[in-house]
Amino acid sequence: MPLDKQAKPFFSHGSRWLRADFHLHTRADREFCYTGEDSYYFSSYIQGLKKTEIRIGVITNHNKFDLAEFNSLRQTAKRENIFLLPGVEHSVGDGANGIHTLIVFSDEWLENGQDYINQFLNVAFQGRTPQEYENANGRSSLSLIDTIKKLEGYQRDFFLVFAHVEERSGLWHELDGGRMQELGENEFFRRRSLAFQKVRTHDISDRKCRIKVRAWLGEAYPAEVEGSDCKSIDQIGQGGCCYLKIGSFTFAAVKYALLDHANRLSGELNRHDSSHILSATFDGGVLDGKTIYFSPELNTLIGIRGSGKSSILEAMRYGLDIPFGEKALDQDYKRFLVDHVLGSGGKVTIQAVDRRGQRYEVRRICRERPDVYVEGILQPGISIRETILHKPIYFGQKDLSSTGEGFEKDLVEKLVGEKLTGIRSKIEAQRQKVSDTINQLERLANVAEKKEEYESKKRDAEFRLKFYKDHGVEEKLQKQVDFDADSRKCHHVISLVKDYLAGLEEFINRYEDDLKNECIYTSRQNTVFFDAFFVNYKKLIAGFLQIKEVLADGKKTLSELQEKFKEFEILKDGLKEEFAEIERKLFEEFKGSGAKAIRPDEFRQLRKTVDQAKQMLEALNKQEDQRIIFNLELLQELATLNNLWLEEYQAVQAELGKVNRSHSSLKIKAEFKGDKKAFAGFMKDVFGGSRIRQTTFENLAKEFTDFGAIFRELDKAKTIIGNALVQVFEKYFTENLASLLTWQVPNRFVIKYRDKELKHHSLGQRASALILFILSQQDNDLIIIDQPEDDLDNQTIYEDVIKLIRTLKPRTQFIFATHNANFPVLGDAEQIISCAYADDSISITSGSIDCPDMQRKIVDIMEGGEEAFKQRKRIYEIWKPRSS
Repeated sequence: MPLDKQAKPFFSHGSRWLRADFHLHTRADREFCYTGEDSYYFSSYIQGLKKTEIRIGVITNHNKFDLAEFNSLRQTAKRENIFLLPGVEHSVGDGANGIHTLIVFSDEWLENGQDYINQFLNVAFQGRTPQEYENANGRSSLSLIDTIKKLEGYQRDFFLVFAHVEERSGLWHELDGGRMQELGENEFFRRRSLAFQKVRTHDISDRKCRIKVRAWLGEAYPAEVEGSDCKSIDQIGQGGCCYLKIGSFTFAAVKYALLDHANRLSGELNRHDSSHILSATFDGGVLDGKTIYFSPELNTLIGIRGSGKSSILEAMRYGLDIPFGEKALDQDYKRFLVDHVLGSGGKVTIQAVDRRGQRYEVRRICRERPDVYVEGILQPGISIRETILHKPIYFGQKDLSSTGEGFEKDLVEKLVGEKLTGIRSKIEAQRQKVSDTINQLERLANVAEKKEEYESKKRDAEFRLKFYKDHGVEEKLQKQVDFDADSRKCHHVISLVKDYLAGLEEFINRYEDDLKNECIYTSRQNTVFFDAFFVNYKKLIAGFLQIKEVLADGKKTLSELQEKFKEFEILKDGLKEEFAEIERKLFEEFKGSGAKAIRPDEFRQLRKTVDQAKQMLEALNKQEDQRIIFNLELLQELATLNNLWLEEYQAVQAELGKVNRSHSSLKIKAEFKGDKKAFAGFMKDVFGGSRIRQTTFENLAKEFTDFGAIFRELDKAKTIIGNALVQVFEKYFTENLASLLTWQVPNRFVIKYRDKELKHHSLGQRASALILFILSQQDNDLIIIDQPEDDLDNQTIYEDVIKLIRTLKPRTQFIFATHNANFPVLGDAEQIISCAYADDSISITSGSIDCPDMQRKIVDIMEGGEEAFKQRKRIYEIWKPRSS
């Protein structure tokens, strides 16, 4: 049925595992006891089914069918999403005691208000009254095969379940091995006998058992089911359990489940424990207001070309933030599809569940980042492809068959990329450390030039001071010079104290709250331990409080120093007249002697210059020492970064080892920093305009593993460059040092199929090998592929791909857009989503493969309509070999 936000039918997620009871009795049966009020009988009975989680039940009273009671029970059950089928426990005339056979009827037996079931019973017990045969010992005059023939004469569908086969009146109990073998060869028995109820003896040599009966019946051995054979409401659900996987409350769905009992019948409830998508809801765009529900197993989107299948997959990929892959085809077109589906301001909301059963809601507005919510509360920082969905993998149209440049790396990234998140975080942090160290080196890059500059200033000032010294000026101005030097010292000390206190205050502010908050903790189990634990911790807090006291004392000391400095400035200011008088006398003295070039103020400035130059040279010497340290530190950080790249490669190798072991014919080989072409190409981009030739870059790539190796052996690299361009190379290398040293030379990957590189195989072989390879990993909880059948032949699709999907889907969610009927039909799709595009809107209809509406959709869309389907069937019958 069409889906929107309001409607969520029972089978909204496609096929489900439901408990079934094939042997139910009601008040209409003489052996059934009900002592409650009549007005509550129907609701009480259905509550009995609901309490034991029975969703599919067959009403099978002894040789009796009460139409009025059945209709009332079914109507009440329907309101609780419980499906009841009409049936009888019929005693056929074979065996010493008769054989109790549960006949399950389709609704055709009751259509248009008719009751063909009782018509049959009248024929089967012809000549006897209901009073005589409506009980457990009533026995039909017809044999088992005659009963089947008589039922088939009504031209209405039905099937048989043999009740309590090992007990009195059970099939196994009443017939010997020879008779059972005859039944196994009888076409009527094979066609209509779909199940044995209450099989308990599996392998006992001196009794009839499963092993023996299976040998007698061969391929005719049917499903094994359970039924409570209840004689009162409180006995409903007693005994064993059986579960059917169905996607529609119809007779045909139940019958199909029994026919495919290897896949659709289980003695225990099968739960999907892997992470998976529950639904996708759209606001805005061509899917506005619609919700698409998904099964945790196989989902197939069908529709004619242009119906919106690819658009839906792209919108979901976008909502889950699954990257294309660097070499994915038609990326611009796929981005357009997302914009087209969502529209401006449109939003996709994806409901998903992780491996622990925790539900999440991922909301993504078009052209914004996705947000993750748990129970309506935003959860920042949650990784969709790590925390929520385990290793989801996506391939768009033609992505599997495309093996262009870089495809191998792209595939490896999709297969193992999620496993590398931790190491890649470390690599990114280490890249930042390398960049920071380079930045520190760059700040110290011109130390030698500055040293030369200040040495020159110092020499010049000292030369000029010699002139003043020769004329006795230094001695006469010594007091004033000393006061100037003392003033500069006070400035320096106060500035240092301010920096120290600022750093101390920053440290305190950084840790104070965190240190205090750690104490706010109450253990439910280990109170005594944590009391003692925090006694030790509080020693640290006490030390921290002492640091705060040091800061407070330091601020007092700073104030005192500043006050002292003010006193010094007052003292210095008090000597202004004295200093001025000395300068005037000197000026007059030198003027009288004719030495006009001597100026006392210049002498003071020169002394200041010498003192400052000495301080700067002292600082620059320290910086020079720091530069040596930073150079060594850079080499160490580069070594650490290289080790992390190697660790990443080894992690990839380990994952590829698992991958390769799971597939015998297709292998992926890796080479550390092996992509020399990418290395040379990156150099060419960085050194663009340098006039260095491409062959030179290629030679450097061959000789060195990466830019770190070039940095360590720069002289060797210069010999490859040649004298003419060495300076140019050094200039570009130095200017781009951070980006070069942190760039990772890509690892090289080669995919081989049957010992030959994949790219040398045909398109079909590539696609076949890769899709089988992807599926065989069995480590991806979600696989999304747009048209997996592209470039695959139908034989490969069925024999290899679909058979593998059927074994994987109980623990892997598949979402395919397809034009090939083999995927939904032979893949036994739990959910089929039919798409149609008209009037700028995509309409959606969904249901499982056993839903009649979806069966018609498949025939119309994928088989060319019913007439074409029938015509092909007729042709295949003509083609069939006579020996078949």
